[in-house]
Amino acid sequence: NIADYKKIMIVGNAGSGKTTLALKLAKIVDLPVYHLDQYYWKPGWERTDRVEFTHIHAELCEKDRWIIEGCNLSWLSDRVAGAELLIFLDMPRYQCLWRVLKRCVLYYDKVIPGMAIECKQRITGFKFLEFLRWVWHFKNRSRVKIVDHIERAAQVGKRVVVLKSRQEVSEF
Repeated sequence: NIADYKKIMIVGNAGSGKTTLALKLAKIVDLPVYHLDQYYWKPGWERTDRVEFTHIHAELCEKDRWIIEGCNLSWLSDRVAGAELLIFLDMPRYQCLWRVLKRCVLYYDKVIPGMAIECKQRITGFKFLEFLRWVWHFKNRSRVKIVDHIERAAQVGKRVVVLKSRQEVSEF
């Protein structure tokens, strides 16, 4: 039963639906949601200092109850260690790219749910093109690391759920 879990981690590519799933799950299981982007990004899309974010991330993972959603692979092992339920949204690349583009148009010049204040959606500029490139190459670069972490977690008895489509997310 999903309500038995007090620490739930959601990971996946940008546009995979992490924030949406976290918010829906929070209503069902009555857990606080922590969106890593709100801690990692400062106004104007400036990154938080690595040491500062490491401290913030550790504090979040030490809480008694949580849903933590985000990618931030440098700190993934800490979330995996603390989580009781690990959810990997392993969505198709084209779907993630489409959802990123769609939200950038729908939320243009606005802050999307789960994002840091003053980090407005833009569809122009070099940073946005780099972001799209990151989304496109996620399967080749990041997916392997995530799969490695969750496979090891499953071997020690943690519950791991891999969802590969919107239908699977809905059924879950």
